Amino acid sequence: MKLTKFAHACVRLEKDGKVLLVDPGTFSEDAAFERADAVLVTHEHPDHLDVERLSALEVPVYTNAGVAAQLGDLGDRVSVVADGQSFEAAGFAVRAYGKDHAIILPELGVPCENVGYLIEDAVYHPGDSFTPPDRQVHTNLVPIAGPWFSLPPAIEYARTVESQQTVGIHDALLSPVGLGMLKRWLSEQGGRPYLPLTPGESTDI
Repeated sequence: MKLTKFAHACVRLEKDGKVLLVDPGTFSEDAAFERADAVLVTHEHPDHLDVERLSALEVPVYTNAGVAAQLGDLGDRVSVVADGQSFEAAGFAVRAYGKDHAIILPELGVPCENVGYLIEDAVYHPGDSFTPPDRQVHTNLVPIAGPWFSLPPAIEYARTVESQQTVGIHDALLSPVGLGMLKRWLSEQGGRPYLPLTPGESTDI
């Protein structure tokens, strides 16, 4: 399986000629949408969901009820999934985890639903949460910047999830200096290698 990182939180997985796209948002490059056979969306915020470009794809979309409400025009192409549910998307085995977006400000409470995805029992994408999977994974996608957390929770999440390697996502707000700093911090966690992919770079899983 091949994993390609795109801008911010968007990744694309390729296996047996099929392409599964996760969280193609408004920051994502047009190339991310090419050849997609199915799409997973963790939550409704525009940095993870580009309604216009997603609507133009003639492919199935798997997501939570909040996103499905925004994609009503797509009809039965949208499937609602929830915590603990296992399903298949474009030939990829997927399991859903969690239900809430991380709290940004206490007075605002939980801003929306959020579901993470474990794909092929190998790659875990948490969306905007630190909900961990219930098993060891090969590649843990770690959010490394955002208004909903600071460095310590990201480090604790990287320590908590048993994985063979970590890859940084949710990084559009970081300068090269910030990216370098997070690489140093995450590379020191649990003896797991940290792979700092830049948009367009790929790795084999």
